[in-house]
Amino acid sequence: MSKLKNQLEYEQKRDMQVPIEKLMETHKSLEKELKCLHEVESGAKAEAERTSNQMEVLKAEAEDWKSTSDGCEKAIDELKKQNFRAAAVLPKLERQVKSQEGQLVQLRSLQQVIHEKCELEQLKLPAVKVQTDTGSSSQELVLDYSQLSEIYLQDMKLYKRDKFEAEFKQRTATLVAKIESTAPNLKALDQYEALQRKEREATEKFDAARKEHQEITEKYNSVKERRQQLFMEAFDHISKGIDVIYKQLTKCHTHPLGGTAYLNLENEDEPFRYGINYTAMPPTKRFRDMVLLSGGEKTVAALALLFAVHSFRPSPFFILDEVDAALDNLNVAKVAGFIRSKSCERVGEEQDCDGGCGFQSIVISLKDRFYDKAEALVGVYRDCEQNCSRTLTFDLTKYRF
Repeated sequence: MSKLKNQLEYEQKRDMQVPIEKLMETHKSLEKELKCLHEVESGAKAEAERTSNQMEVLKAEAEDWKSTSDGCEKAIDELKKQNFRAAAVLPKLERQVKSQEGQLVQLRSLQQVIHEKCELEQLKLPAVKVQTDTGSSSQELVLDYSQLSEIYLQDMKLYKRDKFEAEFKQRTATLVAKIESTAPNLKALDQYEALQRKEREATEKFDAARKEHQEITEKYNSVKERRQQLFMEAFDHISKGIDVIYKQLTKCHTHPLGGTAYLNLENEDEPFRYGINYTAMPPTKRFRDMVLLSGGEKTVAALALLFAVHSFRPSPFFILDEVDAALDNLNVAKVAGFIRSKSCERVGEEQDCDGGCGFQSIVISLKDRFYDKAEALVGVYRDCEQNCSRTLTFDLTKYRF
C-alpha cells in the first residue's frame, strides 16, 4: 500500500500539461510534413505516369529495333555460311591454280629448251607475229601449233596428267624438305638472347624472393624467440610465487606449513603448442586432479593463481565479486587476512618476506568476516520514497588498533 501511495503521489505531482503541449506542437508539425509529403506524392505519381508512357514508347521502338536486328542477324548468318563454304572451297582452288602454274612453268621451260635446240640445229619453227603495245610487230617466242598433226594436238588423258602431277608434287616436296633440312635457323640467335634475358629476369626475381624470405624468416624467428623469452619470464615468476601465495592462503595454527601448489609445462621446448598443468594440494590431502577438489578448494587455488599472475604485472586495483561464496568461515578469514596483508599501506609499512607488491582491492561480499577487515565500507540500499538506490560509506581506519 505504501508503494502504491508513493506512486500515486508521484503521478499526481507530475506536470502533464507541458508534455501535452509538446505533443500538440509535434502533431501540428507532423500534419504539415504529411501535407508536404502528399504534394510530393502527387508530383511523383504524375512523373511516374509520364515515365511509364515514355517507357511504353521506348518498348515499342525497342521491339521494332529487335525485329530489325533479328532480320540482320539472319542475313549475317546466311552470309557467314556462304563465306564459310567459299573459304572451304578456296584452298582447293588455290591448290589447283598452283598446280596449273607449276605445269605451265615446266612446259615453258621445255618449250625454251626445244626452241634453243632447234636454233642450234638450224630448224625453223612456225611462229606467230604478236602485236606489241607500241604498235610495232616483232618476232617473239610464240609458236604456232596449228601445223602439227592431230596426234600431237590431242589432249593428254586424265589419268596420265594425274600421274605426272603426283610425281611432280612428290619430287617438289622431297626437294623442299631437303632444302629446309640443310638451311640454318637464322632466328636461333635472337631466340637464344630472349631466353637469356628471361633467365636473368627469373634469376633476379628468385634472388630477391630468397632474400625477402630470409629477412622474413629472421624477423619471424626473432619475434618467436622474444615471445618465448617473455612467456618463460612470466611463467618462471608465476611458478615461483604461486606456491608461496598458496601456502599463505591455506596455512593455519593446525597446519602452519599450508598446502602446496605448482605449475609445470607439458612441453618445455615448445610451450605454445601444448598446455600448462596446475596442481594444488590442500593441507593433509594427497595429490589429485583439480576437478576432484571441492568448490572452496578450487576457489582458493584460483585466487592463488590470480594473485601470482598479478604479482608479475601488477594492476592498480582488484575488483572481486563474491569470491567467498563457496568458502567456509575459516577460508574466508584466510583470504580476507591475505588481502589485508597485501594492502598498499600495509606493504608500505612492512616489507613482505616473499618480495610481493601491494595492491588495492574492491571486494563485494555479504559475509561480515570478510568486510570487517576492510578499511572502508560502501553500502547500497533502496530508497522506497524516491524509488531509487542510494549508498552509504563508512571509514574503518579510525577503529583499527
